[in-house]
Amino acid sequence: MDFKGMHKTTIYTLVAAFMLALLPLAGWSAPQNIDITKPTRERVKKDNKNKKTNTSDKKDKDNNTQEKKAPEKKVEKPVEKKTPEKPAEKKDVANNPSPAKQDAATPKPDTAAKPAEPKPKVRQTLDPAKVQFDGIDVSKHQGTINWGELNNHSKIKFVYIKATEGSDYVDPRYSENIHNARKHGFKVGSYHFLSTKSSATTQFQNFIRNAKREDQDLIPVIDVEKLKPWTPQQLRDSLKVFADLLEDYYGCKPLIYTSEKFFTTNLGRAFADYPLFIAKYNTTQPNIGYKWIIWQFADNGVFKPAVKGNYGEVDLSRFNKGCTINDIIYKPSKSKPKNSVREAVDHKDKPDVVNMEQTKHKEAPKMSKKQQEEAKKQAEKDKKAKERSKKIAEDEKKKKAEEEKKAHEREERLKKEKERQQAREAAAKKEADEKAKRKAAAQKARAEKAKQQSANKQSKGNKSASLLQTSASKLSQSQRNDSIRAAKLKGRKTNKSSADND
Repeated sequence: MDFKGMHKTTIYTLVAAFMLALLPLAGWSAPQNIDITKPTRERVKKDNKNKKTNTSDKKDKDNNTQEKKAPEKKVEKPVEKKTPEKPAEKKDVANNPSPAKQDAATPKPDTAAKPAEPKPKVRQTLDPAKVQFDGIDVSKHQGTINWGELNNHSKIKFVYIKATEGSDYVDPRYSENIHNARKHGFKVGSYHFLSTKSSATTQFQNFIRNAKREDQDLIPVIDVEKLKPWTPQQLRDSLKVFADLLEDYYGCKPLIYTSEKFFTTNLGRAFADYPLFIAKYNTTQPNIGYKWIIWQFADNGVFKPAVKGNYGEVDLSRFNKGCTINDIIYKPSKSKPKNSVREAVDHKDKPDVVNMEQTKHKEAPKMSKKQQEEAKKQAEKDKKAKERSKKIAEDEKKKKAEEEKKAHEREERLKKEKERQQAREAAAKKEADEKAKRKAAAQKARAEKAKQQSANKQSKGNKSASLLQTSASKLSQSQRNDSIRAAKLKGRKTNKSSADND
């Protein structure tokens, strides 16, 4: 006997026996008439012959196999917790080759155990009366806005309105919103949504065609939210071109609006010197490493019934600490565009392509007779108001000119009065100097006179003294003579010396 051949036969026999033992676990059972002691190839051939000759027996055997398999299945599976996306029934059917018999052997789960359909999430909203905010921004998504009703919210210090997007899109409610908002006393500004599908120059022209300088109370805003298909460097270059053009035309740097993550990822230090408007829907303030002016902290402030569209929800923003409305106020009279930009823009030109929504918005139904009369009255009122404003402006200009003239005349009078005062002071000083000189001369003359008088008195005194001395000498001589005569009379002899002694 060949040992190698015997060894191969034994291995084939063991492998076949092992595979037959695994078939029941997979839902299959071996045919009853197969001799497992024969080699595998012979068993396969015999099995193929049995398949061709007796198909009905195979069906019966398959049914018997299923009946034997059914008790082996666990009945706890149908009651296990399943997710709504993958129900338990589908999994069982995929694993069971005969669903009918499996259903008969396995109890059906209770209908109450089926997963319920997920309830729609309730969107959280904010009550503006209970939140600290300073401004809002709106677009066509807010629908028709009752600005008179919205004016009851005294917290609103500013309103930004979407004007344009890309090179040809105009928000269909922009003209209506900015006119009515300014009419009701709101401080308004316009923003442009920067598109990555057209050049910065064409987008700039689209914006200034619609956002008139005289209609702006606030500096313009560039909304930057998209990057692809541009690279970050292409985005920065295009945004810089757009911002420079706006600065040349409006005379001020525009606000850059973007999210906290978008700024730090794509803009960063290149736009750190611009006023920044950062969106971050959170309770913590933006942290971008640079100073920002406005923080958009929520998009779900409800202003019903003033706002009808977008479920009455509006974006809410507040100023950074130390910032006020004065940081974003725009003054057209003091911010004139450069000549190069002003001459390159023609407001009469319109884009060749206009969005369908704008065209649809312009198509308004014909007004009734009453509406036409009201429109006519309103036009007359507007005309009168314009004339009054013009007259007031002229009166103010005239009043200002008169005040300037009076001020000039007053300055001239003050100047002349000052000159006269200086002349009077000079004359008085001259007169005082002359008076002082005269006084000094008079004092000198008096001193000289007094000196002369003193000298005269002294000379007179000397003369009288000499006279007295002379008279005294004369008197003594006569006295000597008298004494000599007297002595002679008495008979005594005297001499001059004794007489002198007497």
